Amino acid sequence: MVFTNPNTHAFKDVKVLYVEDDLFSREKLVRILQRRFPYIYTAADGEEGFELFKKHKPELIIADIKMNQMSGLDMIEKIREINDQVQVIVTTAHDDSEFFIHSIEYNVNHFILKPIELDRFLIALQKSAQQIQLELELNKQKKFTRAILDFQDHLIFVVENDQIVEFNSAFSKFTGMEKGVPLHKGNELSQLIVDDINYFKPEDQTNWIAEILARPEKQTKIRLRRIDGNTFIFFMKVTNINQFESQFLFVCTDITELEEESKRNKHLAMMDSLTNSYNRLKFDEILTSEIRRSERYHHPFSLIMMDIDHFKKVNDCFGHQIGDEVLCTISTIVQQRIRESDIFARWGGEEFIILAPETTLEGAIELAESIRLLINSFSFQKINHLTCSFGVAEFNTGKSKRELFSEVDRALYHSKNQGKNCVSIITEEILRR
Repeated sequence: MVFTNPNTHAFKDVKVLYVEDDLFSREKLVRILQRRFPYIYTAADGEEGFELFKKHKPELIIADIKMNQMSGLDMIEKIREINDQVQVIVTTAHDDSEFFIHSIEYNVNHFILKPIELDRFLIALQKSAQQIQLELELNKQKKFTRAILDFQDHLIFVVENDQIVEFNSAFSKFTGMEKGVPLHKGNELSQLIVDDINYFKPEDQTNWIAEILARPEKQTKIRLRRIDGNTFIFFMKVTNINQFESQFLFVCTDITELEEESKRNKHLAMMDSLTNSYNRLKFDEILTSEIRRSERYHHPFSLIMMDIDHFKKVNDCFGHQIGDEVLCTISTIVQQRIRESDIFARWGGEEFIILAPETTLEGAIELAESIRLLINSFSFQKINHLTCSFGVAEFNTGKSKRELFSEVDRALYHSKNQGKNCVSIITEEILRR
């Protein structure tokens, strides 16, 4: 039977199931309950009560112990299998220890001996109802928080005692992980961490959470692989939810586009946009590092400076578009010839420069000569034939960067004066001139 009282406001969100086989007792208690609760469901035995519970999902159960068909404790046991948070008040005329032991096992919240003392019953009722109201309010807050978290595009998850215990919808969609599945120490997520030297990579896959928490700033950039195989870069930040407990909130913000844009900007800042070679600024930076390395380890390196012969005539006769095509073609020829470790840059206008690590003067002359021959034999579109002049210099310990540039520049100037289309170095004889 269902009793409703729409004018009851004391515990307006609480539904009550009252199970009692004695009709007189049931009707008497229902009158008390109706003054406080809007919905009361009544049953005469445990079986009927259990069916009403499954149908209406009440938050408060009041039940007698001894009943036909199914006892109150048996009903409570079955209810606890469905919902272990429901409040339970039992009424009984028995006060033996065995009954109390069973009641404790089934997590009964309050015991009321018959005949029922109204004051004690109302106190138990008040406590249970208040607890329910608190839990209902907490659930509302959780749902509200959940809605906010699920609205976020960030991957959000909570770690407690090294285990992922909660996460939002974005995290679930990204990882394919489902709620309710235990995530032992976050090992499932560690499998999604991409090995990238530019981003966080744990030394121990099984202990990655602790490694991030050990960082003073508790934040890092990390590359993760989505369930479909695509990879994304995230800024991962960690906040301690409760300083007295091992509970941490992880927020991963997708910064893939920002990182890619940053890389593009860095690329543009160090590359010559026309020839796709390094620009002068980047080359100078690399050369500075190479000088330090050479002085420390006494490893040789050389510079090759090259200049396109009669390039002004190309622009004057064929136009700047053809001139640009010539620059690009020569850049391609050189980059296909040099080693991966060699550094090639546009020095300015029609001048290019090569840094050849682990290369002596003799090796650099040989490299420059091979490039000269490739360009000399290449058939350029419309122009047909072009040549380049080269200057070569080797770095020696104690030589400054300025002195090195001066030497290779003078060597190139000597090639120009010698009729162009040749490779030159600065010798003692040239210096005496």
